[in-house]
Amino acid sequence: MAATYVPRSPTTGVLYGVVRTHLAEFLAAVDAETDGSGLPGFVVHEFRKFLRCGVLSHGFCRVRCGDCAFERLVPFSCKAREICPSCGGRRMAERAAHLVDHVLPADVPLRQRFTPRRSRRHRRVRMPPRGAA
Repeated sequence: MAATYVPRSPTTGVLYGVVRTHLAEFLAAVDAETDGSGLPGFVVHEFRKFLRCGVLSHGFCRVRCGDCAFERLVPFSCKAREICPSCGGRRMAERAAHLVDHVLPADVPLRQRFTPRRSRRHRRVRMPPRGAA
């Protein structure tokens, strides 16, 4: 049985609800704490784009299959990496696919190694202070 595509519903998510409900209050509090300078413009812009991401009433594209004439409305996305989990996840998957397909050699075995921060700090070579013998 083939899987059926179910579009996401961005307005029902917890993050969307929190941002929509508290954004104005948050921006006002930041303005009060920073003597009116507030957050940088690009941060406020990212929040506002997130609130429009995936919502049909903020714009969409009609996609139609040439063979069966099936149509679907695809809402515009914000393309933001910082706040939107949907767009950030999509970019992460696209970058990983690009690395696998075009950057990393296919005929060479690769390993990934993770060294926790604590281990890295203890592995550093400690130089004696100047003048110490």
